[in-house]
Amino acid sequence: MTENEKYLYDHFLISIKSGFDSLEDIITDALEAVEDEGWESEITEEWIRDTFSKEYAKNEAASKTWQHPTDTEKLHTVFDNLCKQKIVALHNAGYTQSDAIYDVQDVWQDLEDSGVKPVGYCYYHGQDLERVIETGTLCIGFYGEKEKNDKEAIIVGNKVVSQLKEQGFTVNWDGSASKRIEVVDFNWQNVFTSDDDVDEKWGYDRVLDLMEE
Repeated sequence: MTENEKYLYDHFLISIKSGFDSLEDIITDALEAVEDEGWESEITEEWIRDTFSKEYAKNEAASKTWQHPTDTEKLHTVFDNLCKQKIVALHNAGYTQSDAIYDVQDVWQDLEDSGVKPVGYCYYHGQDLERVIETGTLCIGFYGEKEKNDKEAIIVGNKVVSQLKEQGFTVNWDGSASKRIEVVDFNWQNVFTSDDDVDEKWGYDRVLDLMEE
């Protein structure tokens, strides 16, 4: 495997293990990345399809042996419970913190337009997803209703931590508004089933549905 093949492999292995994307979408994204980098003479479509198909099959086969609920399934429960407490809880929100905040604001506005008043929010973004798959530590960002209101943020942070601990997670947090919550020894286990299933389980519409109940 060349250096550029290894780079592509490492990057898209995260996408495979995340369980949020179909094999064809991952292959399409990989082909676009090769074109953008000008690696067409080095990395062929055949290599991409063969390599990623094998890894995708490995993740699917491994999923048959997972003990349930997995950590990922327990996280799903945590975020759903937080939504029921009027906290906007977003999975895989963009790629960076600024992306995540933008998505939160978008969902928040939709909720207010529907007559729902959130009390705060929490999220993890794409970089956090990469980190938890690679290191086993999941960072969760959070804040309250108003900007620069540490008291509200800490209240939300404590609710997030309480739900995480209720599901048996080990949590590191210093109790401050400036420190993100860390869930340690997190084993990310997820497998793609369908686009509809991903939208239903992890998408933003679930937040609207749960918070409007």
